Amino acid sequence: MAEKAGPPEPKRSEQPLPDITPPTEQVNILAARLRISEERYSETRKKLLLLEQNMLTNHKRALQEIKGLQDEFSELKRTVSAVEDRIITVIKELRLTARKEDIDVMRKYLELWNPATFARIDTVEKIIDEKLGKHTDEEHEEHDELAARHTYDSPS
Repeated sequence: MAEKAGPPEPKRSEQPLPDITPPTEQVNILAARLRISEERYSETRKKLLLLEQNMLTNHKRALQEIKGLQDEFSELKRTVSAVEDRIITVIKELRLTARKEDIDVMRKYLELWNPATFARIDTVEKIIDEKLGKHTDEEHEEHDELAARHTYDSPS
């Protein structure tokens, strides 16, 4: 067998050759892709602006709500402080009031002394004079006038 001299034959691949498109068509395809990318970028930018506006609006609303809550909290603090002051005042007043034991002691003394049966000095003198028959009616009238000017207190 004889060897053939010469360059070796190139191997043929069994893959089909890619379609070669003309350069103008490739430019058109790239331009379309660029337009689509620009539209996506534009839409993304619009969405980003909308998100920023929404965030600013929500931030302002949140700040207003926080301020309102702070105002309400301050008002509640003032109210609680006022209630505490009133409670302290009531406690102080309750400490000054008489206890049940004190009232029971006073009741026993009142029952023992029974001040409803006390008589005024001028009334006692008048009764004594009437019993003894010493004073006349004129003297009683003078004495009543003096007694009206000078009020006698019952002895303590």
